[in-house]
Amino acid sequence: MMSKKLEISERFDIDDIRKIRSYNAERYAGMTPAEIVAITRAGAEKVLKYLECEEVVV
Repeated sequence: MMSKKLEISERFDIDDIRKIRSYNAERYAGMTPAEIVAITRAGAEKVLKYLECEEVVV
């Protein structure tokens, strides 16, 4: 069962990377590659909009 929120440590180490990989594997189980790409693009759009609002140079 997938937890609702992924918790990452303050120091962000290899264990956190493993948690992220495991979380994503569970999240994408049973999806087609096209569905995964669509979700990834939607998330990227949100990040880009945030960066534009914050006037962060990319």
